[in-house]
Amino acid sequence: MSNLFTEAHQSGTAYMPQAARVQPWARCAARLLRGPLFDDEEELWHKLSIYKTELIMWFEQIAVELIIDQRDGYAYLKQLELDDKGNTVGLVQRRPLSYEVTLLCVILRKMLDEFELNDTSNRNLYITRKLLRVELETFFKEKANRMKLIKELNRYIEEVAELGYLKKLKTDSSASEDDRFEVRRILKARFDEDTLQYFLTQMKDEASA
Repeated sequence: MSNLFTEAHQSGTAYMPQAARVQPWARCAARLLRGPLFDDEEELWHKLSIYKTELIMWFEQIAVELIIDQRDGYAYLKQLELDDKGNTVGLVQRRPLSYEVTLLCVILRKMLDEFELNDTSNRNLYITRKLLRVELETFFKEKANRMKLIKELNRYIEEVAELGYLKKLKTDSSASEDDRFEVRRILKARFDEDTLQYFLTQMKDEASA
């Protein structure tokens, strides 16, 4: 062993015995553990495409399902339930959403549905803070706390972006209302059609109360 370290010192190369055991998809797995992975992270998305089978099998061993949507360009982790009580290994953090953030996500999901139905020339939906505020004002014409929602809108937008449902884009304008965001299609996984309709019904009932 001393000869090995002597040779490494003379060659200027550090001896890293653990490097031989590191899987080529390790960085991709670590990235997925931090949150959803999207196809605009090209290097990691390429690794995901190459080592998809290995990653799926590795995550299954720790009771986590890797879900990949190639068409919409996103991947995320879902914990598998270990028993009929819904217990999991607790690896992926469950983050409860506030009413306001849920409301914003539902409206974004609704906008995404309308975009996919009506706009066949563009791949992605882009919005501004101003457009989102107008949408909220339209939806909650008679709601008493509408002004509170509008006042705190920027904070809620940032929370939704942290969840990976919005991606802020660079803009030439100095006005925050003109900030542009891409609406991420992973929203469709978090808020499926049944969940969307449930929340929309609740929101309409509250808005008309």
